[in-house]
Amino acid sequence: MSNRTGKIAAIILGVLALIYVIGALAFTQVYMPNTSVNGADISLQPRADLRGNFEASWKDYALTVVGKDEKTDTIKASAIDYKETMTDFQMKEYSPWAWPVYAFTKKDYKVNTAITYDDEKLEKALASMHMVADKDITDPVPEMIAYEEGKGYVITEAKEGTRLDGPKLKEAVLKSLHKQDKKLDAKKADLYLKPVPAEDLDHMKKHVASLNAIEEYKLTYTFSDREEVLAGENLINLYKSADDGSLEPDEEKVKEYVAGLGEKYDTFRGTRDFQATGGAMMRVKGGIYGWQIDQPKTREQLMTAMKDKKVQSMEPVYKRKAVSRNVNDLGNSYIEIDIARQHMWLYKEGNLVIDAPVVTGNPYAGNGTPTGTQEIWAKERNRYLTGETWKSFVKYWMPFNWTGCGIHDSNWRGRYGGGKFFSNR
Repeated sequence: MSNRTGKIAAIILGVLALIYVIGALAFTQVYMPNTSVNGADISLQPRADLRGNFEASWKDYALTVVGKDEKTDTIKASAIDYKETMTDFQMKEYSPWAWPVYAFTKKDYKVNTAITYDDEKLEKALASMHMVADKDITDPVPEMIAYEEGKGYVITEAKEGTRLDGPKLKEAVLKSLHKQDKKLDAKKADLYLKPVPAEDLDHMKKHVASLNAIEEYKLTYTFSDREEVLAGENLINLYKSADDGSLEPDEEKVKEYVAGLGEKYDTFRGTRDFQATGGAMMRVKGGIYGWQIDQPKTREQLMTAMKDKKVQSMEPVYKRKAVSRNVNDLGNSYIEIDIARQHMWLYKEGNLVIDAPVVTGNPYAGNGTPTGTQEIWAKERNRYLTGETWKSFVKYWMPFNWTGCGIHDSNWRGRYGGGKFFSNR
């Protein structure tokens, strides 16, 4: 039994010795396993053809670039004429007789090489990559202020997006080509553009706090049968940012807003559609009757309300007021004078009180009664009406504009009404 065991051991030792000798002889001609030059694998390649084999290794080499959203691109060295040539090479010699140890040891030699490639072809290859040229590429989004339902205004987190940093990508690709990497992970290599950080986060926080404070209140201007509500974005637009990021009323924007109120709701000297007694709908232009907002005082009122940030219902400050603030601001008590028919009607609370003929000014003599919606702004008794060449006593005088025209009696008249103009006042 012992003789047989000894024979087997001898055979095994002989085989191992033979393998050892064959390996030692082989590794005098080829490089050991796990041998590379600048990352290029030259394992088991003939020592005599090292330079040629190293240069030839670029012919079929390709780099795979992987990125976000499972995008993958391949760059072939041959497509951009990429080549490397050894300029010098001094390899540390390992005894081939020690191959059982060094064959399993990683050996990467760093050597100087002359690198050549077509830069224009490389730029085109990079530009045509899916992760560069696809339409779904998104830019990085910095921290920004946004409105979220149920939360109000918030500062959103920055998002990286899927757009690559061009110069960093090119540099990383060239480094990977030089090392003959099989794969370049764009995300791990940190090749994506970063969102620009907020310059002053505290500034943004104060801005958000002001926005949410404004969101909590509204201002309502009442106009009897209508109202103008200032709230949300429309109200925020009347503020401006202070140096610390908080919001304060913008006087110029408030001025513009109040001017808009005047344009929309003022009726002073305006045009009205009026249903004439026994006649058709008439369009009456001008006159001194109507509502007029006092814009400077209304601006002050609004600025104060915007600083208080409280829910308020208010009226504008008026320079001139009329009977009714409804769309129809005439109300149902008024005097109607029809120049064509030389007639006057007085309505009170919608009821006809006086119905009488009148005499209006003579337009052919330059004394025509002005048309428009006027306002009786005074009532006088027993006074003289005077002109350059005349002076007349009247018992009743009710001026309705600012040019000396008004309603009055005239005891010098023999008759009223008709189709002619008789009065010069």
